Amino acid sequence: MDSCSRWRLRLFKPVPLFIGLRYFALGGRNNRLVSFISLLAMGGLVLGVGLLIVVLSVMNGFDRELRERILSVVPHVQLIHSEGVSEWQQQAALLAEQPSVTEVTPYAEVNGLIHFRHNSRPIQLLGLSPEAIPAGIDAVLAEASVTIPGDNQLLLSEVVASALNVEVGQRITVILPGAEGATRAVSLTVAGLFATHTEMDQVFALGSLQQVAALAGLDGPAQGFRVQIDDQFNARNQGYALLETLPYGYGFRDWFQTHGNLYQAIQLSRNMVGLLIFMIIAIAAFNVISMLMMSVMDKRRDIAILQTLGLSRPEIVRLFLTQGALIGLFGIAVGVIFGVLGCYWVADFVAWMESLFGVTFLSTEIYPIDYIPVDMRLADIVSVAGAAVVLNLLATLYPALRASRMVPAEELRYE
Repeated sequence: MDSCSRWRLRLFKPVPLFIGLRYFALGGRNNRLVSFISLLAMGGLVLGVGLLIVVLSVMNGFDRELRERILSVVPHVQLIHSEGVSEWQQQAALLAEQPSVTEVTPYAEVNGLIHFRHNSRPIQLLGLSPEAIPAGIDAVLAEASVTIPGDNQLLLSEVVASALNVEVGQRITVILPGAEGATRAVSLTVAGLFATHTEMDQVFALGSLQQVAALAGLDGPAQGFRVQIDDQFNARNQGYALLETLPYGYGFRDWFQTHGNLYQAIQLSRNMVGLLIFMIIAIAAFNVISMLMMSVMDKRRDIAILQTLGLSRPEIVRLFLTQGALIGLFGIAVGVIFGVLGCYWVADFVAWMESLFGVTFLSTEIYPIDYIPVDMRLADIVSVAGAAVVLNLLATLYPALRASRMVPAEELRYE
């Protein structure tokens, strides 16, 4: 090769980047199959990256709603006295002095059956004092513009009221367990409706502390305390510690016993669905291998000519690495954009689909909440994009090395 040809080639430094960019821009213009596989590889990356960002954000949203909404209504630790608490104010003040405790609420609770016009449903009637309402439940009541009812009244969740076809102001019958297997019926007036938008709406009802304590047959005005702590995941140890500060007769139940399976299900779903969609990205990366291999076979003559013009084997490797990296980066970038936009629109899209087809995709009979929560995190976006970039670069290595091993004399023998 003469010095003039070498000089003209080197004017375009860095040559591998320039030619790789040209191959990316032109794609498989002269070969429709290469062009199709190139679009398939980019489409797979767009779909995989976008879906993975949306799925991780939705699962993060379920995790957040468990911690911030469900666990604001469900007590972290439930301290239960076998006979009831007569002077709950003093013991509540003692619990509130503990450094890990953020909220203490006296409560009474009774399970039974609610009956109205030949319709029945199980009910969990929670009694609270208007003077001490948990912050989570207080927010729910404020949203519904209702307060803790008086005697012979109760508040029903909208789900229960809809299932029974009962309205505010109507009287319903609550059937409660009695002594020695007997049952008793109490007539109560529905004073209002509320919605927590969680699975608790399936059985939840609210009444006054004194009334529910009397219905439960307790000796004192309260059954125990609902305690919220600063570290929900340390509820078990805190429960044992709180028992040591109280008189004899108390036991406790933490949220792991009542909703721990829900938390584990959310974590398992997040990991499994994330893994499945991550496989879509891996498949798209392998499509990049197919595309580059076909591009190498299609451009054997061009590679041989470039080698005779002075392009070294490492530069041939960088050339095809550049082409594969540009395809991957373009697909990943578009996937990130679609994923971010999807996070903003997925909740509205599901609500639109529900209204369009008249169906409910998320019901609290099956799911912990009745809406799509989204918690998009920058760390997830960066990790998804980074993993996709690494997979794509690994996928380009073999075709690039294969191209660099071509012998110009063999490729140009019949030219």
